[in-house]
Amino acid sequence: MRIAYFTDTYVSEVNGVTNTLSKLGTYLDERHINQLVIAPDYEDNNSGSNSTYRTVCRFKGIVTSISPKSRLAFPSFWEINEILDNFKPDIIHVTTELGIGFRGMRYAVTRKIPLVMSFHTDYCNYLKYHNLEFLRPVLENYLSWFYSFSAKILAPSRHTLGELLRKGYRNLDIWSRGIDAVNFNPDFRNETLRNSFGKEKFIFLYTGRLSAEKSLDMLLYSAKEMEIKFPGKTSFIFTGDGPYLETIKNSDLPNITVTGFKRGKELSEIYASADCFAFPSGTETFGNVVLEAMASCLPIVSVGSGGVTDFLSHNYNSLLCASDDKEAFTNNLISVMEDNSLRKRLSQNAHKTALSRDWNKIFDNLVNVYKEIIYKYDQIDIKQPA
Repeated sequence: MRIAYFTDTYVSEVNGVTNTLSKLGTYLDERHINQLVIAPDYEDNNSGSNSTYRTVCRFKGIVTSISPKSRLAFPSFWEINEILDNFKPDIIHVTTELGIGFRGMRYAVTRKIPLVMSFHTDYCNYLKYHNLEFLRPVLENYLSWFYSFSAKILAPSRHTLGELLRKGYRNLDIWSRGIDAVNFNPDFRNETLRNSFGKEKFIFLYTGRLSAEKSLDMLLYSAKEMEIKFPGKTSFIFTGDGPYLETIKNSDLPNITVTGFKRGKELSEIYASADCFAFPSGTETFGNVVLEAMASCLPIVSVGSGGVTDFLSHNYNSLLCASDDKEAFTNNLISVMEDNSLRKRLSQNAHKTALSRDWNKIFDNLVNVYKEIIYKYDQIDIKQPA
């Protein structure tokens, strides 16, 4: 089998999509499955490089103000045609909807090659956080058209699948996410690191993109309330980067620390050295970072909406509240901090949940989807883009 991937985000950029594609590439390498990855070029491309069974072709892109770490590339159609015609893919997998993703869709349709698309980010839910709600009808129409060419649309969670079904999307299936329990586990706890955040303090951790759509205003509210009610007793750690960084810094709260991007062992140690993972985002299609925290044996305080509801259960491995309910979210943080037995029960069950999600099984299912689509493709009515 020869698989071509088209993605507008790839290592060394750090996010859930790149993490998943990196794990998938390693899995396919180990099974001697040939892959071609079409991706943007970054200043640092030392990860995700070519291997015996994987070729990565990168294209220069532009920087956007909304996501300065990203690169939006628009390779010419003739370049894509030449590269792909030489590779001769059996199936195309498009993971994003923009410059490179669009070219992958176009190539698959014009060459009549089986096409799979995976839905990773609900951009329409992000619009209101950037004062762009007026663009919703245009974006909804584009995405509906874009995904209509796919033989199979893969959603990361039951919640996201349900949202797509409600919007009229068809040919849906679930491609879930796993966890690397070797690189994320409680054994990475580092007392020196923990003490640097406050030796006698209770450590709340958030990791991920620092942006408005993650509802980080809820965390700032909670940090302020906790400092009033428990002065000098809490520490809120923000690990990541993004356009909301300045807002966090300008809050000038004494119990907030921003670490910037961390990866590898440093990230694993931050997870394992915290006391609770605080994740207020209700816009996730899955929520990889939550699973990483659970594998690190952290109790979770989050919201009862979005893709995290696939694996978070209130009062079992997490405490949940309604989206945007700042008071309830803060009260749940207080409960975890003050109730040792509750915290222990939530953390143990969180760890158990994470360990049940194995990457290899998830990728086995994905490869079976590829095989099924390739086998049935002669029966599919090929559509041509307008």
